[in-house]
Amino acid sequence: MNYELIPKELRPIAEKVEAQQRISEADALALYRANDLNALGMIASVVREQKNGNYATYIHNRYINYSNICILSCQFCAFAAKKRDAHAFEYAIDEIIQVVRDALCLGVTEVHMVGGLHPTLKKEWYLELLQRLRALNPNLHIKAFTAIEVRHLAQRIFRMPIRDTLETLRTAGLGSITGGGAEIFDPAVRDKICRGKETAAEWLDVHRTWHSMGGRSTCTMLYGHIETLPQRVDHLRQLRGLQDETDGFTGFVPFAFEPSQSHGILAQVKRASAFEQLRN
Repeated sequence: MNYELIPKELRPIAEKVEAQQRISEADALALYRANDLNALGMIASVVREQKNGNYATYIHNRYINYSNICILSCQFCAFAAKKRDAHAFEYAIDEIIQVVRDALCLGVTEVHMVGGLHPTLKKEWYLELLQRLRALNPNLHIKAFTAIEVRHLAQRIFRMPIRDTLETLRTAGLGSITGGGAEIFDPAVRDKICRGKETAAEWLDVHRTWHSMGGRSTCTMLYGHIETLPQRVDHLRQLRGLQDETDGFTGFVPFAFEPSQSHGILAQVKRASAFEQLRN
């Protein structure tokens, strides 16, 4: 690393990173408050090469929302709908299978599938969907369901413990679970943007359980709304803590909040700038 290109205030952090030492929460805040994208990129590139070498990979997948019908009414969400809403939708299993069959002809290796917390779809519907997807191609990786979907299925649909629910889904064809729904872990923020959704501890517990079963998942953070920088850092700290415990996350995905259809406390939020998105 060329330290002449790193601002003096960031050099101690850059030295830590190059020495493969763990940065602190104070270090993370300093990085968030820094405005030198070139320096941040250089430091991040060192971590990338330490972990993966000089390689970048991608997945050719098909993303599917099987339904947007949801029993929750998260304040930030422009996706969810009630059954009576004009924009509500729910795909039949045959429709989903055809979409994936067409995608397989294009070379996809994964289907990524999530939806709302549907109030009336039955256990048999979810299991048939997974079984028929797996039957299309045994090598197709099925990545599906957020932690809150898993909790919804366990508590309201399957009426089974979370571990048993995950095992049942895996037997039917589930390959991994998605990282959505984490938002920001701070309880005060969650109360304002997604009241009624699972707590941070509950989100982490679903992933911890899945990891303990040998499963893998991704993790996420929704930023650029009402959260503070310390709250972002705390979110990252908790994700890092679970990764230390299980080594089960395969990737981290930061999502910038999309304010175009927001309301209430989020109505005046400005879209995260390109600079902010690069920094995250």
